[in-house]
Amino acid sequence: MRKHLLDLVLLFVFASLVVGYITLAQPSLRNVTLHVYVFVLGALLMLGIVAAAGDAVPRRLRSDFDSALAGGARPDRRVPELDRVSREVTLATASAYDLHVRLLPHLREIAFSRVERTGRTPGPETLGRWWELLRPDREPPEDRLAKGISEADLRALVADLARM
Repeated sequence: MRKHLLDLVLLFVFASLVVGYITLAQPSLRNVTLHVYVFVLGALLMLGIVAAAGDAVPRRLRSDFDSALAGGARPDRRVPELDRVSREVTLATASAYDLHVRLLPHLREIAFSRVERTGRTPGPETLGRWWELLRPDREPPEDRLAKGISEADLRALVADLARM
């Protein structure tokens, strides 16, 4: 309120001077002028009350609601290992060399551990049609830029590994 008190006093003095001048210059407008003056004084009084109420309320930078919304809106971070495997799968479908170097060691480890868990040894009879792809002594591809594994074959391999 104190920072607005000077403004209110100046507006009151200005309104009083204007009403005094109009009353002296135009005596016939005295009634209308006094009604307008009372209305202006009421507006200044309301302005003072609103300013005092606004100053009495403590300021907050953020409401509790805004703080709660901001706290719960954290985006989920992806697991770095999942990103790495996703890149390896993408590369393995693009080139035979990336399939051989990046993805097959993981698939081979999964397949061999699943077969050994059942008490059998990995081989053509346990891995079936995937033995040629997953055998440990598989030679690197001669054409490194040849097409890698197709997405359908990779899905079938993963499904077969999941069933083991």
